[in-house]
Amino acid sequence: MNTVDRVIILSGELPTKTFEGNRQRTETLKGVLLDTHINFAQAKGFYKGTIEDSFVTVPRDNEEIDFLLNLAFNKFGQESVLFQDSNQEAYLVFKDRTEQRLGRLLEVTKEVAESQDGYTELNGKFYTTVPR
Repeated sequence: MNTVDRVIILSGELPTKTFEGNRQRTETLKGVLLDTHINFAQAKGFYKGTIEDSFVTVPRDNEEIDFLLNLAFNKFGQESVLFQDSNQEAYLVFKDRTEQRLGRLLEVTKEVAESQDGYTELNGKFYTTVPR
């Protein structure tokens, strides 16, 4: 993952859904990303002790950012998504569009990642937010 780009990490999964339900939600989200030609890579997200399939997207413009936020919140009922802006500031963005500043998204060791509340594993590499 290029941690200097604008990035949105999102998932279609919900803790209240079954394994099969979440698998279907993940496939639906993947299909939407493919249909809309948004650049993405599949990853594993870890958040507050829960593992889920997630997508690391690289939106090209503000229209794609808005689309991804609306998709996550309105279609998939997500609590939050991770967004890193063009200044490499990472935030949790919530449905009401409030933000919680997290720092910067960086590649870290597996041990550092696992010591955090949330991290992403992509292609065998681990990423988490580090306060500035």
